[in-house]
Amino acid sequence: MTVVDDVKARLDIVDVVSGYVTLTKAGRNFKANCPFHNERTPSFIVNPERQSWHCFGACATGGDAFTFVMRREGLEFGDTLRLLAQKAGVEITTQSKVESDRRDVLQRINKLAATFYQEQLAGSQGADARDYLKGRGVDKTTAEKFQLGFSPNGWDGLKNYLKGLDASEEDAVQAGLIYRNDKGSTWDFFRGRLMFPIHDRQGRVTGFGARLMDGTPVSDEGYNPKYINTSATPIFDKRNTLYALHLANDAIRKSNTGIIVEGYMDVIAAHQFGYTNVVASMGTALTENQVALLKSLATNFVLALDPDTAGQEATLRSLESSWRVLGNQMAAARNRSLGVLYQRDAVTLKIAALPDGRDPDELIRHDPREWERLTEKAEPLMDYLIPAIASRFDTSSGQGKTQVVETIFPLIAAQDAFDQDRYLRMLADAIGVTPEALMASLPSPQASRRRRTNTAPKGNSPEISTATLTASPEAALEDYTMALLLQRPGLTEFKEMMAGFSLDHFRSAEHREILARWLQTSSVDEIRAALDESLHARLEFLVQTEITPADHLASERALDQCLRRLQQRHLKELQEALLETEDESTPPSRDLEGEIADVNAAIKLAE
Repeated sequence: MTVVDDVKARLDIVDVVSGYVTLTKAGRNFKANCPFHNERTPSFIVNPERQSWHCFGACATGGDAFTFVMRREGLEFGDTLRLLAQKAGVEITTQSKVESDRRDVLQRINKLAATFYQEQLAGSQGADARDYLKGRGVDKTTAEKFQLGFSPNGWDGLKNYLKGLDASEEDAVQAGLIYRNDKGSTWDFFRGRLMFPIHDRQGRVTGFGARLMDGTPVSDEGYNPKYINTSATPIFDKRNTLYALHLANDAIRKSNTGIIVEGYMDVIAAHQFGYTNVVASMGTALTENQVALLKSLATNFVLALDPDTAGQEATLRSLESSWRVLGNQMAAARNRSLGVLYQRDAVTLKIAALPDGRDPDELIRHDPREWERLTEKAEPLMDYLIPAIASRFDTSSGQGKTQVVETIFPLIAAQDAFDQDRYLRMLADAIGVTPEALMASLPSPQASRRRRTNTAPKGNSPEISTATLTASPEAALEDYTMALLLQRPGLTEFKEMMAGFSLDHFRSAEHREILARWLQTSSVDEIRAALDESLHARLEFLVQTEITPADHLASERALDQCLRRLQQRHLKELQEALLETEDESTPPSRDLEGEIADVNAAIKLAE
């Protein structure tokens, strides 16, 4: 979780590139004349799914947002990071090796705890928890997929388990697994509960949710509440986390739709029945940073909420904190000299109002077709909210009408200008006045200013913490390849193997930068000295990554396989981009026939 990760999570490559180049939509991609050489036919392609760009013309190169800006601005990696961090609103702070190591330790101890809880669920003490899961319809495969566990109803089960593995009690306290009182006594924080490990986007356990299982009544003072979470730690903040995002990433990207529910069991039921684009908000209100994570994956979102007052209140709280991120339907990326604006696909937010008394978990298990219907036919946000909010006030009185307008109007003002008039008419109808009377009631200077700028009031937004990138097999391939190169310094022939290998085959700008230094130097210390400080954490991660091949021959074979896979991946991505057309029935342009033939030949050669 470095500042580079944070910047990448907050920026979209289409936003970045469009600040320099006028992009045109071409199927799933965007295209333009290459900004790095003169050409008449566009050969510059931006792929928003992979967050990459490539020039199929004279440049014959590509990369990510960092490599684009580095080349376009003529900057080093560190200067590019600072430029993009400013654009993304990310504060750059130097993360020491001590801090990086501390995060790694907390992640490892959470992983150990998750294993302990899983073992307890499978053992004799987990019988009641297993019966509960069975009664809720959760099968064994799904329980294992979500790494569900059980914390014994004792004081030192986990504490003794970790001690037996020589894990530090202090680390367990910092991870929120062990509680320490003012007198220095310690005991297990989670006891007698069904455990839900919570992962970051890379699939690492950062915390836990826990449901009470021992039947102890919940008091009015909140003693032994039904659900509790890990307290805030250096690696866990529920405001910056979405439950099961690591499992839903691919499905959300593929379907271009994310469905947000409230509870752990809602997500588990959805995934078990095949609806794998579902995540939970770690509470009832979406935060700005949670929405930013989602917006980097798709443009369509559905909030599946209980059709009660509490659900409507949660929707409003979500919008108050996150609308500035989710509601920006026009991304304005300005070229420094030309002021170019481009039109992005609009972000749509809809509401799926569930039947009275049926949460997503119950509905999915008993009537999956109705779940599909409700989420597919979900109402646009304002179409749902205007009548729902109006029904909560006494619109027969002037005070009630005013309360409805004060609640709804800021959200209407945040809509696209073409939709505002329609929603104002809908609001007028909902409170029983004419559109003219409604407009006359609005505070004219403020209302007109909001409508002109098309912005919503910001309010007090929650603090945004570090976000992480999706961990995919493709990212793991790059990590493993880099770890091999860095951890086998005695294999000097590795550099000979890399002689004909292009840096373009790596998607990550960090890896390209480190690899470029590796080709010029002979030790990790020299590489570190040559790198910008912002890349030190990534270098340390690669140096410490576990790699299997131990001997010379096995390492050489492993590297050869990795390089071939990277080359094949790169060529197939180029092939896909070249063959992509806005209409599937339309063949690619004849201007690209030569490039397509070259790529096809290279793919056959690499197989």
